Amino acid sequence: MRKFHRFLAFTVALLILYLVYRYSFQVDSDGHYLFLKPLEATGSGSGRGYLTLLQSADGNEGDDTRESPADPKRLVNLTDFRFQIGNDICKENGSFSELLGVILVTSYVGNDALRSAHRQAISQQKLISMGLLRIFSLAAIPSREKFMVQKAIVDEQRIFGDLIQGEFLEAYRNLTYKHIMSLKWGTEHCRKAKFLIKMDDDIVYDPFYIQNYLSDLDSHQKPEQRYLLAGFTFTNKKVIRLKANKWFVSRDEFPADVYPPYLSGWLYITNQRTARELVLQSERTPFFWIDDTYVTGILAERAHIQLTSLNKWFSANSEFLDCCIRDMKRFSYQCDYYVGPNGGNQRLIMDFVQELERCYDNACYQRPSGKPLTKTCVAEYRNHGMQDHGTAMVSMMRL
Repeated sequence: MRKFHRFLAFTVALLILYLVYRYSFQVDSDGHYLFLKPLEATGSGSGRGYLTLLQSADGNEGDDTRESPADPKRLVNLTDFRFQIGNDICKENGSFSELLGVILVTSYVGNDALRSAHRQAISQQKLISMGLLRIFSLAAIPSREKFMVQKAIVDEQRIFGDLIQGEFLEAYRNLTYKHIMSLKWGTEHCRKAKFLIKMDDDIVYDPFYIQNYLSDLDSHQKPEQRYLLAGFTFTNKKVIRLKANKWFVSRDEFPADVYPPYLSGWLYITNQRTARELVLQSERTPFFWIDDTYVTGILAERAHIQLTSLNKWFSANSEFLDCCIRDMKRFSYQCDYYVGPNGGNQRLIMDFVQELERCYDNACYQRPSGKPLTKTCVAEYRNHGMQDHGTAMVSMMRL
């Protein structure tokens, strides 16, 4: 009888082991157990191998559910951050809208004319039809500002609905707060947007080319491409120690002699996962007032985020963009550049985008290789000194 009991117990134990073996481990579409497959089997879907699963557990692959959430009340080293003007423009019927990208424009609170130029260049409705959405990021009005009052900002938001405003004051050394606030808003209030485009309000850009670039990036982006930080890349930039210089930085602020590689804040492209990581790193990293260097350099380095160079997109001269407009009108030539400064001319923001739209609609031609813009552009030099009102002081100069 005892032998029978032992046999019965042994049989039940075997049955239990088989059931655990059969139903506790994942199998692929061919019925093979994943833990028995070789390490190089790192395909997608249900056939992912052990190495891929291990990487996911380490946080190097897979979804972002293992990332620590950022503190909603913290902004870098501010522990009680609030929006003076908030915005839920990305929500529709209580849920977040699917968007290709959100354009986060950091704007000085008094630059209402620049914001107006962007709206006239391309409307919010047009951007939305392209899968994009634009938001202007402001700070509180400082006491030195004599031409702007909070009521005007509230009225601007009521009319256009495209502002966010932090409670910290507008100041050059507060740009880091505004930069991180923009990314924070994009990740928390526009979380279904696939990409975030951060840019300054005095920048001219080609929204049509960027939309095409993002669409291609979205369709070809590999699942394992965890981070994205793309723009004009600076490398081996030395820290300025001359006190008289605007960019002077003390060793207490930044002890190293060379900054890590970073992107220009004129315009760069990132994705949700990268922006969330940068915001999270800002809560753990000492404040630094040069925002481009801090966010896309120091924070990106701490998070081991590699930068993607788009340097060929950028012109440092607004005059080249002027020449682009002329050549689009005269010869239907495509512009060699997609991003550049407005050179103090807010009209350039409107003229460039509006001429680009006509050019894209009518299929402009690629510029002939023998006529590069750098050799054919002769710009108008405008003397901005004192002169009679309405008197043009214009001469020609080769760039």
